[in-house]
Amino acid sequence: MKHKIIIIIVTLLTAAALVFALSKNQHSFTENDCVYCHIDVKNSPAKIDTDITGACQTCHTEYAKTQSHPTSIYPTLSIPRDLPLTEGRLTCLTCHFVHVKDDMKLRKKHNFLRRQVSGMLFCSACHEINEKRHIVFDNVHKGEYEETNRSTRIDRMSLECITCHDRYLVEPKDSLGAGNWNHYNKEFSHPIGISYSKASSRSMRKFRPASMLNKKIKLYNGNIGCGTCHNIYSKEKGILILNNQNSSLCLECHKK
Repeated sequence: MKHKIIIIIVTLLTAAALVFALSKNQHSFTENDCVYCHIDVKNSPAKIDTDITGACQTCHTEYAKTQSHPTSIYPTLSIPRDLPLTEGRLTCLTCHFVHVKDDMKLRKKHNFLRRQVSGMLFCSACHEINEKRHIVFDNVHKGEYEETNRSTRIDRMSLECITCHDRYLVEPKDSLGAGNWNHYNKEFSHPIGISYSKASSRSMRKFRPASMLNKKIKLYNGNIGCGTCHNIYSKEKGILILNNQNSSLCLECHKK
């Protein structure tokens, strides 16, 4: 009986978190939600759980797939005062507000960032930008993004990548539709924001099923993104997720 009660409670909490995450009023918390982040709400409300990333993941269940920055680390860079650390560690709270005190619409537009800018302009608060307009990494290719379908939206990580790497973009974009990323020229292009499952089902002779892909290959709500092939922390050439010798990475998806 006790085991069944525990299962019911866990199920209800999970469902509540999911409903909260999908609601239109994200970050509009109730008193019962405080325990996710605060250790002692009544006596020490400013004391935050050191596993703040885990707390954020209670609602942001796709975080592990969309993460574009390491968390729970001790930074080696100088961090501005308006980007707070949690017991010396960089967490989600370093870059993002939780309790929004000013214009909610404006903050949601910039993903609750602590400054009213996004993309490279926000990252430059901590990271140095070189003469190629690259943050941290020097030898990343230049390219051009060609939008082909404005009725859809590419994932946030791809948007961040394109904001920095598109040589023709002069200011950050809030959103981009599906399209093609031209690495050096249009002969070396790759689609972004399209459904891999739909593509593979239409051309079964050309593509492997999504269920057979290497676990390092990420899809974003089933769509292809920059993070499908690249990982900014990879040590492989071109920061690819896998070594592409003899086109081995390409052949993870393409049959020939």
